[in-house]
Amino acid sequence: MNSFFGAGGNRPQLNVTKKPAIRREKVLVPTNKPASNSASPQPAARRPGPPANRFQLSGTASASKPLKSAAQRALAPSRGIKRKSATPQPERPLFSDDDDDEGSSEVGGSDSDVSRKRIKSSVSSVDSAGPRRALASESVKEDGKSLKFVHAASLTSGDQESKFKNLWGRDETVTVSLQYPSKSPMERFQLKRPKSDEDYKPLDDIAETVKHICEYYLPDEIAKKYIDPDEPTCFHRRFHRAWQCESVEDFEDTVYDFNKLLKPLVQDGTIHRELTRQAAMPLDWVKRILDQTYARTVSPHVDTLKAYKNGSDNVYGELLPRFVSNIFKQTRLNHEQIFVDLGSGVGNVVLQAALEVGSESWGIEMMNNPCDLADLQAKEFPARAKLWGLNVGKVHLLRGNFTENRRIGEVLKRADVVLVNNQAFTPTLNDVLVSMFLDLKEGCQVVSLKPFVPPGHRISMRNVDSPVNMFVQREDTYFSDSVSWTESIGTYYYATKDSRPLKAFKRRMGL
Repeated sequence: MNSFFGAGGNRPQLNVTKKPAIRREKVLVPTNKPASNSASPQPAARRPGPPANRFQLSGTASASKPLKSAAQRALAPSRGIKRKSATPQPERPLFSDDDDDEGSSEVGGSDSDVSRKRIKSSVSSVDSAGPRRALASESVKEDGKSLKFVHAASLTSGDQESKFKNLWGRDETVTVSLQYPSKSPMERFQLKRPKSDEDYKPLDDIAETVKHICEYYLPDEIAKKYIDPDEPTCFHRRFHRAWQCESVEDFEDTVYDFNKLLKPLVQDGTIHRELTRQAAMPLDWVKRILDQTYARTVSPHVDTLKAYKNGSDNVYGELLPRFVSNIFKQTRLNHEQIFVDLGSGVGNVVLQAALEVGSESWGIEMMNNPCDLADLQAKEFPARAKLWGLNVGKVHLLRGNFTENRRIGEVLKRADVVLVNNQAFTPTLNDVLVSMFLDLKEGCQVVSLKPFVPPGHRISMRNVDSPVNMFVQREDTYFSDSVSWTESIGTYYYATKDSRPLKAFKRRMGL
């Protein structure tokens, strides 16, 4: 016989030899204390203890809450770590004289282990308020024999030939053709090496292009065989082995085997079906195409960009792709909107908006040398997008002064995101820009490297007529990998046109 003590006092003693039905007897207990479970072998009531999650950080409490949207589910930690880019950095190319057997026996290093886990942005993983962007172009299915583009072989021959040498002392120049994931003609490459590390590297271009095509265009069950560095058939591994062994024949054979793999998949529609599953373009894929376009148009003439007058409004500087991609995400730019870059230079940011987001993209520049190179990029970019089988936004690169150009003035009235790299602009030009921005539509966002709304600005009777009162501004931080000039850290600004604060102030003041 055992005694059980309930919340309301002593319970009657229970005979363990009786039927279990006696355990169902109801016992009255005070309502302000939890009822005991008489079926439990433990005491029916115990003193309330500390909560079970008392040692849990408050920030983790939200992790147990159900995610509401597909976009939130896509970003949940349970989906795994986002794939890192395995693209070699410019200062450490895949094929280099500094390679050795010990340090370069595995292609891609630690990034390869991550890149083999292909995390694609599929249609089901992205929550979109509007129609989804059609990433696949019909050029994947159509015959593109008439497509004209700059072949890589032209970058290592003709006027540029003196900057390159044949591989491993060979007398003859070997040329290979590379298939792209479309029915467009193959691109010609000369297997040469640059005399300077700053010049174009055709072997790196081939290897990286093959790797990205395998990663984003092949079905998973096929791709694993060719992107996993543990597999002997991995193309990146074979390219690296050919370099280590100084074998032009092995490099040629690897390109031939890749073309043999890809062509039937293009012809039977496999590549097109796989591309239609994609909902977004990761940054390393975007950079591969932008780098190819830049190398074939701007790089041979890059020295002309240094011809500008210091201290004037006409100072050239580039925003780098990762920084620009972050701006697109922060502003929520999508393929149905309009993007404008005031002072677009050679057009890199405009091309990135059309490629990464698919938006209608505009740019305007007044310096002649950047404009000339922008024209070359604007011509090469659509053709290169078709080579990759991609549907991109329309690109418009104008020549002129954006404070006077009527066409850009009309576009600004429809723009959703406006970028101004005003790092070197004079105060006078910045004031003119603020007046121009009054024509922007409500909700348009202006991204700049210098603020248009003074820090700490508040609407008052003294400044009620200032045009900056039409904008609400916030700031963010960028780091040294964001811009082409030397900066360890800096601040950039988002100014959203919002007339509500000014209207509310005028109502309060009876104006």
